[in-house]
Amino acid sequence: MIGALSLNQIAEEVARALAYSKSTNGSAMIVTPLIYPGGARVVLRFEDSPGGYFISDGGAGRREADFMGGRTVFTRLAREAADRFGVRFDSDLVFDLEVPREALVAASIAVANASKAAVDTTAEKLSEQHAADQRDKLWSRLEAAFPGAYVARDAAFLGASAEWKFDAIIEQADRKAVYDLVSPHANSVHAAVSKFLDVRDLGESAPTRVAVMLSTESTPHLPLLGRTAKIIDIGARTETFRLAA
Repeated sequence: MIGALSLNQIAEEVARALAYSKSTNGSAMIVTPLIYPGGARVVLRFEDSPGGYFISDGGAGRREADFMGGRTVFTRLAREAADRFGVRFDSDLVFDLEVPREALVAASIAVANASKAAVDTTAEKLSEQHAADQRDKLWSRLEAAFPGAYVARDAAFLGASAEWKFDAIIEQADRKAVYDLVSPHANSVHAAVSKFLDVRDLGESAPTRVAVMLSTESTPHLPLLGRTAKIIDIGARTETFRLAA
């Protein structure tokens, strides 16, 4: 017993909170414990159909993708996710139809997971595209700042203890500089600090280290990062990129 409740009672209480049902406009809904990248929970809508039941995500997956600006990407990925989970997609809904009562649980799991997987993958693809766009922007800035220098893209550099991948490396006759894009997340900052520290440990032969911020104001642990590299913003002037090296 924990307090006045048994473990079984507590487990039942948690289970009811994880997933619950509600009804609206003549249809029933189940709020599942699955969560979209934006923080909303995956909700399933149930309706009667001639051959059984119709289950869908109510278009929530598509709306989540719209919020991210990924409608086109989502349409393709949702079809792939629906095929993988054995359900359907019609450009708006992830669904299954004519589901017999005995198959409702399995169909519900499939529809919910397909909807979430489609949105998750859409978010990943959009993030990858954004990162690629920012790298292109960095390379353009560096080529403008150092017209006669060699700009190595996505290049490896050997630090004191390991080899590290940097978004760009500038090689000039008298010096070298490594550049890495840093997003406004603690994990990105910590990864950059690890790279820059190991490169700094090369001592006198260490290249100049430059952290290029995607959003300086929103980035945590800037003082820590600043102890290992120079900090500039991706939107800085060409002259700033030149001086940082």
